Amino acid sequence: MRLRGYRRGDAHLLAGPWLPGELLGLPMIDWPMLAEPTTVPAPTDPSQELCIASGLGFVRYTELDWVHRRARVEIGLQAPHSLDVLLKTVVAHGFLTLNLSRLYGWVTPVLDPPVGLLTDVGFQCEATLPESAWLDGRPVDREIWGVVRND
Repeated sequence: MRLRGYRRGDAHLLAGPWLPGELLGLPMIDWPMLAEPTTVPAPTDPSQELCIASGLGFVRYTELDWVHRRARVEIGLQAPHSLDVLLKTVVAHGFLTLNLSRLYGWVTPVLDPPVGLLTDVGFQCEATLPESAWLDGRPVDREIWGVVRND
């Protein structure tokens, strides 16, 4: 799988029923029918790199720090198939194409994300932030997961 740059025709891939800012932005099965979809803006900020996974969704490298060579990663998928291949692509693109040394992102454990796929590509849980997000009418924990390039 390859990531490619954003084009205006990809706008439909930037909105969906996922929690904003998640490293594993997978469709939420119990998304309320009346809830507005989460929408990621088209790229305008130079501290972001928005890439498209053709037909699947987007990957955004945000909070890009070119001096320290790190970025936070957000994924928004329309369907969760091929997530394992996409995660490998996300890491390879970040390390080899963008020449970053560290990638990290938010994971919300209460959503029961497939964290085994994260560990398969080298991510580790680095920290838990108690009650750091509001979801389904209550505070929930979030975790920071990261991977470091080892040359």
